Amino acid sequence: MSKKSKISYKLGLPPAIARKVEKTGQTRGAEQDTIYQNRVNRNNTVIIPLSSWKLGIAPDKGFENGYIVIAHPEEYFSDTPPSASRSLPKDLTIGENLLVYYETRLQWNSYNPSQYKDWQSATSRKSPLGGQYVARVPNTTSKDDSLIRQGYIDSNSGGQGAGIRVYEYASSEEIKATRYQLSFLAWRTEGIMDIARDEGIENPDECKQKIDKECEDLGIADLQLLEKNRIIDSQKRAICPLCLKPILAQELASRVEQAEGRNVPDLTVTTANLFHIRELRAGEYNHCSYNLGWGHHHCNAAARDWGIERTLLWMEEILRNNGRTIELMEN
Repeated sequence: MSKKSKISYKLGLPPAIARKVEKTGQTRGAEQDTIYQNRVNRNNTVIIPLSSWKLGIAPDKGFENGYIVIAHPEEYFSDTPPSASRSLPKDLTIGENLLVYYETRLQWNSYNPSQYKDWQSATSRKSPLGGQYVARVPNTTSKDDSLIRQGYIDSNSGGQGAGIRVYEYASSEEIKATRYQLSFLAWRTEGIMDIARDEGIENPDECKQKIDKECEDLGIADLQLLEKNRIIDSQKRAICPLCLKPILAQELASRVEQAEGRNVPDLTVTTANLFHIRELRAGEYNHCSYNLGWGHHHCNAAARDWGIERTLLWMEEILRNNGRTIELMEN
């Protein structure tokens, strides 16, 4: 994967699908009332909860843009009197790789940072962090309890959010590999050649061949492994990893149908989207080649953070509870 690619992963793809492949290298959306960045590259600074750190999720992954560990005030302070907890791991230092994170009104009132000498909200994602804490405390019904947003809220601190969720992390090399593999799969969706020609793309068959060759050179074109992982079928067509139906090229570009009366004008969700075979989970770094496919929006919503196998068991239970008979096919 260290070699320089000869062609773009976007080669020949209809613009809407090319943009979709590109966006897979970015994280999910994040609201301003969270500490996470909104749709940024997956190799950005990683946010690791202290509880996860203690379970062994440490920077041995080699995060390209570093990491920040966050501790709730109750974890950082001992109660009588409030002072740095002696139970903190020795490899964590406040203001260097550790921040206290306020997210409830009770935390803010009980351990208000103004009572600690020289405490400031953080301003940098690299050590030193420029402060000791970050706050995202929602407002309440009380007129005196307004929204509190301190740390990583403007251009002076690199924009909104302190970093990305640790389980969304992928290295720049892995981002590259997955984009090429997803392009490889997009060329195996039903109707892709017709759409490409309709978009005025010349020689789409030649474009597909070039992408195939590039993926072979990168070691990410193993059809048997893709089939084993439920990403393509025996006919080498891209399929939804959950329902196993072929993905239509049009589904990668068309907006999902909205229920009457519940439609919104700015919906950007498409009928088929990125699908993780093994769900994203802290410590596993599952945004990687041979673990990504194209799946239907509603199948993605059903699988949620459960993964395929747990989702199928849940579906079986629902069918049985509704008196439906399940016949298991032999391999």
